[in-house]
Amino acid sequence: MSSEQDTKKLLQFRESMEQRILELEQEMSNLQTAMAEIDKLIVNTGFRTFTTADKLVKDEPEPAPEPDQTEEIDEDQLSITSKDGTVLGVMQVENHSIIFTPAEPFDFTLDIPPFESFLIERVLDNMRKTDQERSANGELDPGEILEYEVNNEEGKIVSLTIHNYGGERRLREINSSIRWTFDKMYDKLTQG
Repeated sequence: MSSEQDTKKLLQFRESMEQRILELEQEMSNLQTAMAEIDKLIVNTGFRTFTTADKLVKDEPEPAPEPDQTEEIDEDQLSITSKDGTVLGVMQVENHSIIFTPAEPFDFTLDIPPFESFLIERVLDNMRKTDQERSANGELDPGEILEYEVNNEEGKIVSLTIHNYGGERRLREINSSIRWTFDKMYDKLTQG
């Protein structure tokens, strides 16, 4: 086989690889669109508005409301629940901040995986790094860079506050990441 024939075969192979890359990029774009739609459905159906019916202490009976009172529901406050429906905490969205407060009965500590390895390092640190890069490129105001703080007492997580979370897409991602993380932590607590 001549060198010219080898070169033609390599060029044909390269061309087919380029075509496959284009197909994969299109498939990836379609999958990202589908994931965004799924995220919307999760936000709309997977999180209930926190009401007195979602009491954290389930053993106590709910006192009957007085007839003249109407309960106000804050639509920016969501219960974060485990797969089995247990309320793990409450997430509140105010201005450009998210405040997640774990439910009192649980001792969620900083050292229970995947809090640090997933939620902090993989999700929040990556978002902050992306914001810092966008700010360095002039795409984002430095005051809009994502920041977070974990308030804890002797290692027990009291609250997680995320400032400048960004838009709706990030809100959905943070929402589902918090739910997934604390559901896994809940599994570890209940399984011993």
